[in-house]
Amino acid sequence: MDIRFDYPIFLKLLFLLPIIWGLSFLAFRRLPLWRVLLSSFLRCLVLALLILVLAGIHRVDKKLSDIALVFSVDVTDSLNQENKAWVTDYLREMDEKLDKDVKRALVVFGSDAQVVSPMGKGLDVDDVEWELDTTRTNIANGMLSSLKLFPEDSVKRMVLLTDGNENLGSSLVASSIIEREGVQVYPVELPTPPAVKEVLIKKLLVPQDVNHGETFDIRVTVENRNDYPVEGSVSLFEGENLLNKWETTFPGGLSVFEMPYKGEEKGFVEFRADLEVEADADTNSYNNRERTAVNVIGKPRILYVRGDPSKRPFLVDAIERKDVIVDTVEADAIPKSLNELLEYESLVFSNVPASAMSRDQMNAIKSYVGDFGGGFIMVGGVDSYAQGGYSDTPIEDILPVKVTSGSTFKDKKPKRASIMLLVDKSGSMTGKKIFATKKATIGLLKQLKKGDQIGLIAFDVIPYIIMEMGPVEKVSGKEVLSKLTSLSAGGGTDLFPAMKEAYNRLSRSGAKVNHVILLSDGNTRSIYYSYEALMEKFKRANISISTIAIGGWLVNTRLLKDISRRTGGQFYRMRDVDELPRLVVMDADAALTRADFHEEYFIPRIDPSSEILKGFSQEQIPPLKGYSLTKAKARAEIPLMTEIQGRPDPILANWRYGLGKVVAYTSDAEARWSSKWVNWAKYNKFWSQTVRWSMRDKPKGNYALKVDDSGGERTLIIESGGEWKDDTQLQVRMISADLEEQELNLRQVAPKRYVAALEGLEPGPYTIDFSRIEGGKVVGRMTKGVLVPPEKASTSAEDATQGNNTRLLEAIAQRTKGKFNPEFEDIMANTEMILLNEDLSKFLIPIAMGLLLCDIAIRRIGLI
Repeated sequence: MDIRFDYPIFLKLLFLLPIIWGLSFLAFRRLPLWRVLLSSFLRCLVLALLILVLAGIHRVDKKLSDIALVFSVDVTDSLNQENKAWVTDYLREMDEKLDKDVKRALVVFGSDAQVVSPMGKGLDVDDVEWELDTTRTNIANGMLSSLKLFPEDSVKRMVLLTDGNENLGSSLVASSIIEREGVQVYPVELPTPPAVKEVLIKKLLVPQDVNHGETFDIRVTVENRNDYPVEGSVSLFEGENLLNKWETTFPGGLSVFEMPYKGEEKGFVEFRADLEVEADADTNSYNNRERTAVNVIGKPRILYVRGDPSKRPFLVDAIERKDVIVDTVEADAIPKSLNELLEYESLVFSNVPASAMSRDQMNAIKSYVGDFGGGFIMVGGVDSYAQGGYSDTPIEDILPVKVTSGSTFKDKKPKRASIMLLVDKSGSMTGKKIFATKKATIGLLKQLKKGDQIGLIAFDVIPYIIMEMGPVEKVSGKEVLSKLTSLSAGGGTDLFPAMKEAYNRLSRSGAKVNHVILLSDGNTRSIYYSYEALMEKFKRANISISTIAIGGWLVNTRLLKDISRRTGGQFYRMRDVDELPRLVVMDADAALTRADFHEEYFIPRIDPSSEILKGFSQEQIPPLKGYSLTKAKARAEIPLMTEIQGRPDPILANWRYGLGKVVAYTSDAEARWSSKWVNWAKYNKFWSQTVRWSMRDKPKGNYALKVDDSGGERTLIIESGGEWKDDTQLQVRMISADLEEQELNLRQVAPKRYVAALEGLEPGPYTIDFSRIEGGKVVGRMTKGVLVPPEKASTSAEDATQGNNTRLLEAIAQRTKGKFNPEFEDIMANTEMILLNEDLSKFLIPIAMGLLLCDIAIRRIGLI
C-alpha cells in the first residue's frame, strides 16, 4: 500500500503549525497550562488533517486485474453449416472452461451487429437469436459494437470468430480505434471449406478515357480456382464485333490475356469478354461474362450549316485548323436530336432560314446551348434573322439580339413596305395579259403582311387610280379583281403621268421600303428627257422601280432597263404571259426582303475590350456592304456595331445563354456583303477567334467513374479532380439512349468522392451529365459515358467457398497486440496489474470535525 498526494504543494502549509502553537500560548495564558496544551494540540491536529485533505491524500493498492471477454461472431452466409456448427461448439467449450468469475459477452454480426448475450458470468449459446442481414460481412461493426460492453477496470479482450472475408466497412480502421481503447483482439481461424470447382473472369480492364487515335491495351484476367488445369476459351468483343478469341488451357490461379486497340472514332466504345470452359469444371456461369467501356476523346468538332450550297464556303476555310474538325452540312441535314448535337463543341449557321428546322429541332438547339454548354453562331444573310423567319422562335430566345425588322426600333414606327403596281392598259394589254395581271395582283396581296401598304394604278396616256395606297388588310381581293376586270385595253401609252402619281404617294408613305412594279412595253409618248428629273427624284427618295417588259419585239427595253437601273430595281423580260404572276411575286419578295436588312458600304466600329476581337484595331477593320437589322438585348456585348442609320445597330454581338455561349453576326460571310472581308488578311483570324470563343467551356475538373456491383447492388462511384471551393457542389444526371433523364441522389463519402445507387436502371450505355455548382450557380458542365452492367443473378455477396482471409486476421491481431489462432491459455494469460485508488479524505474530514468540536468544548464549556 502506498500513500500518495494529488497536490503535494499544499503540504508546505504544515510549517504554519509552530506559529499556531505560539499564538495559542499568548491567547490563553490565563488558562491552566494543561488546558492550553490540549487546546493547541487539538487545533494543530485539525489543521494538519485539513491540509492533508487539500493535498489530495489517497491510498494506492496494486492487484491483478479482472479479465473481460467479448466473443464477436460472424453469422453471415459465407460460413457454411459445418463452420457454423464448429463456432457453436467452440463457444460452448470456452464457456465451460472459463472461471465463473470471468465476465463474458456475445456479439453477432453480418452487415450490422447485435448484442445477444450481455456482459455476465455465462453465455446462453443454445438460446441465441438475432435479426440481421447476413448477406454482407461488416467485421468493423462487430468489433466496434463490443466496446461499450467492457467494464472500466478490466483487461479487455475480444475473441473474433470470422473467415475474414469482409465486403462492408474496414476492420483495419476499426482495429486502430479498438487498440486506442486498450482492447486486444484474438482472431480465431475457421476450418477451411472444401474446394469448389470454379473458373471466372476476374477483370476486364481498359483505360477510362483515351485520346482519339491513341492505342491502348485491353486486358482480360481469368481465375481458375480448381486444383487442376481447365480447357476453354476467352472471346473479346467490341459491341457485337469479335476482336479476338483465345483458345487455351487455364492453369490454376490467374491467366492474363491482352490485345492492343486503337480508338479510331470519338465516343463511347463498349467491350465484352465471354468465357467458355468445361461444364464439370465450373459451378457458376454468372461470372463468365464481363463488360466495360472506354471514352474516346476526339478533336473538338464544329458543325457548319450552309444555307446556300451554291455559294463558296469562305467561313469553312477560315475556321478549319489542325486541332478542330469541321463537319459541313446543308440546311436539310441539321441534326434532329440532342444526342447528335452533343457531338459538337459549337454550331455555326450561315444564312440558314428558320424553315429548314422544325420547332423540336430549335428546342433541341436551345437545350444544347443553355443546358449542356454548347456554342452557337448565327451568321447573317438575305435568308437569316428576320428575313429568315426567326422572329418569336426558340433560336431567337438564345440569340444576344432581338430578331425583327430594324424599322420597329425607331421612336416613330413606320410601315414595313409600300408597293405600287403600275399596269399599262394601252392597246398592247389585251386578252391573257389582263388575266395574268389579275393573278399577279392576287399573288402580291398574299405576300404582304399586316401593316404593309399596296396601291394599283392603271394607265394609258393618263393614269387611273384603281386602288389608292392603303393598308393591305383593308383591301378586298374581290373588289380589286372586279376593278381590273372592268378595265378595257386601248389607247396609247405614257409612263410619265402614272410614275408621277406613284412618286407622290410613295414619297410620303413613311414606309421602310418603297417600291414600284411597272408592267409595260415602254413605248411612251413623253419626251425622254422628262424622265431624267423624275428618276433622280425616285433615287433621292429611295424608291426603287422594277420593270417587267410586256409585249413582243416592239418593247422599249432601253427605257425600261434604264428606269430600273437608276432607281435600284430589277428589269425582267417576260417571254410568256404565264410568267407574269411569278415575276411580280419574285420581284416583290426581293423588295420586301430589303425591309429587314440594310445595304450600304460602312466600316463597323470596334470595341477593343472584346475578348473575341483581341489583337484587332479599328484601323484594320475593312468595310461591309450590308447587314440584317436587329437590336441588341440588355446583357449582350457588342464588339462590332454601326450607326449608319442613326442608331447603334449590332454587327457582332455575343453573350452567355445558360451554360453556353452565343454569337450573332448580322452581316454575311459571303461576297454579297463581305467582299472586302473575304479577301482581308485577318479574315481567318477573326472567324477562328469567334468560333474558339463560342466553343464549350473546358471543365474545371475531370471525373473518374466506376460502377460497383460486387455487393449485388449497382452503385456509381464518382471521384472528382481539380480544386474545389468550400461551397462547391456536384449535380449529376444520367441520360439514356432514348433521352430519358434521371437525377442521381449523391452521397458524399469523402472529399470530392460521391456514391449513388443505380436503382431501376436498364443495363446499357448512359451519358452522365455533370454540373459543378459554386455559389448557387452552375460554373462548369461536362458529359461522359458509362456502361451500366446487367444485374447479376440473385446470389449472396457472401461466397461460402472463399476460404479464410488469413492475412487480414493476422493484421488485426498484430494491430491490437492480440494473437492469431490463440490457445485458451493465451486468452486467459494475465500479468497486468491494476491500481486501486482510495480517497482518504472521506475519513479525515469527519475526524477533523470531531476534534474541532472537542476543542470548542474545552475552551467554552469547560468540560475538562
